[in-house]
Amino acid sequence: MAVQDEIRAFFAVYVEAFASGDAVAITELWEPVGLFPSPTGNFAMERDAFREHCVGLLDFYRKQGVAKPTGELLSADELFPNVVQARMAYRMLDAQGGSVAEWEHVYILRKTDQWRVSLAIADEEMAAWARRDAQS
Repeated sequence: MAVQDEIRAFFAVYVEAFASGDAVAITELWEPVGLFPSPTGNFAMERDAFREHCVGLLDFYRKQGVAKPTGELLSADELFPNVVQARMAYRMLDAQGGSVAEWEHVYILRKTDQWRVSLAIADEEMAAWARRDAQS
């Protein structure tokens, strides 16, 4: 399977984990320590803390009216063997299929036993929720 197809399949599982509200499945698709560069400073989370973060994030999405997250792989570029930079476009839809919010993420993924996210840059997501004045 070509790397592009593997990454597309990875993100299909990733988006489905969000759609089903499965914080454990989301967490397992990340390295044991995930890195998060942000405009206000970089930080890292170990797996247990990240799982709790996912629980809170899923709750936040529900409170914003998100009924169905969707994602489209825009690009997947192999930087080194088993290291890929991927760009995803996300749309958060309400129960009627209307758009709640949209953004792009950039990820670095590494393949060991399977593909996992090592780093995510979520600046556009934070900006999208700020434009909506979203409250947790």
